[in-house]
Amino acid sequence: MATIYKDGEFVEENWTRVDAETGSAVEGDALVPQTLFLEAANDYLGRDGKTAVLVEAGDNVELIQPYLDNLAYVAVDFPSFADGRGFSAARVLREQIGFQGDIRAAGKYILDQVPLARRCGVSSFEITKPEVLKALKAGEWPEVTKYLQPVGTVDEIPFGTRPWARRSFRDVAVAAE
Repeated sequence: MATIYKDGEFVEENWTRVDAETGSAVEGDALVPQTLFLEAANDYLGRDGKTAVLVEAGDNVELIQPYLDNLAYVAVDFPSFADGRGFSAARVLREQIGFQGDIRAAGKYILDQVPLARRCGVSSFEITKPEVLKALKAGEWPEVTKYLQPVGTVDEIPFGTRPWARRSFRDVAVAAE
């Protein structure tokens, strides 16, 4: 069982993580690493149960584009809080490929990265760290309101004189009447 955080709610899901030994013979809902999935995509998609793909750091996410309509979700791995490739994979899925489905963060991200991952297109989070679960259940959301890199997934307004600087609409003060 995994705790998933999506749209402000917590749900429990049970997905079997596939490895080279289990392969496409796994029963039920399966989370398949991209490299294994691409070796036998039709086998994974043709079995009983839902299929999702895990994009690991360094994978070329564009290779799964032909299969996106048949996947339950795409999980993006964050192998450590210091590795930003998960953010890049999510942005490629949303902004370049136009994927509208669920992009799930998985791995060793920290609470401070949750709002930034949302900004890059991540729509759900597999929570493995107890401190992240505790903070989200307590309503903590460490929102950053000023950014130095625009993204195509969030409506923002320019900030200052630098064309790349942005600020969140939540940061705009409302005039008192």
